[in-house]
Amino acid sequence: MDVIWQERLSGARAEQVRDLVAAAAEVDGRAPIGEHVMMNLGNGEGNHLVATERPGGPVVGYAYLDLTGDNDGNVVAELAVHPSHRRQGTGSALVEGLLAKAPDPAALRIWAHGETPAATRLAEKFGLRRARELWRMRRPLSDAEPLPTRATPEGVVLRTFRPGADEAAMVAVNNRAFSWHPEQGGWTEEDVRAREAEDWFDADGFFLAERDGRVIGFHWTKVHPASPGTGGEPIGEVYVVGIDPDAQGGGLGSVLTLAGLHHLRSLGLPAVMLYVESDNTSAIRVYQKLGFDKWDADVQFAGK
Repeated sequence: MDVIWQERLSGARAEQVRDLVAAAAEVDGRAPIGEHVMMNLGNGEGNHLVATERPGGPVVGYAYLDLTGDNDGNVVAELAVHPSHRRQGTGSALVEGLLAKAPDPAALRIWAHGETPAATRLAEKFGLRRARELWRMRRPLSDAEPLPTRATPEGVVLRTFRPGADEAAMVAVNNRAFSWHPEQGGWTEEDVRAREAEDWFDADGFFLAERDGRVIGFHWTKVHPASPGTGGEPIGEVYVVGIDPDAQGGGLGSVLTLAGLHHLRSLGLPAVMLYVESDNTSAIRVYQKLGFDKWDADVQFAGK
């Protein structure tokens, strides 16, 4: 097996990684590599670990290491092994490469999306510990599961996002609302524009709350096409809900969340999902009251 770090993936290599991720998702029911990495396969220098059966052969394993780190100072990795090349040492070789590349193995965090048995075995083999758990929660949108309504707080106006005009205001609220979050708290306007360029972007599903002309909250929804990771049917997502800390406590979060849910239902979608930190008990209670239940979870394993 040939396992090497590459400064930049060629177009052909990037396409092979996409095919590998799609094959793994078909078998596991979850994509092993997250959205941010897949959006930036052609970017980043020195962070791509590629495994092939022979030099120059097709990709059978892939890992990405983000050396810029998250907001907690950890370097974050994701990896995938083609289903037809599992239990052959490919996953172990990738983890070994990540541990060797990380400046401080104790600050390495490796995502296991869906926490498959293979990921658990790898973690046990290398003595990795569970450091973080991200729940995926789901709610039906059928008429049999009615959605409540909430009155908009006095003085607050809801409207939809205006591309090219609202990026700065949205990012300012986002980064204040998620100052504690390892990834979400460091967004830039360019991060928003990159997502506006994606096929799934729909400004009509991006809601802003204003008071006295100032954005104080938002709910960005997303629609996923049918895939193994969505249970074989299209599904909506509560992509991000952010409330300015100065505007919290008045029910605005529920109002914005429900505005998005009603929008997703109007599209005829059968269900909606969201991600939430497993230790964010207050948010989980809010989502449970809105009819969401735990679906599955992503786990970050930490080095030692």
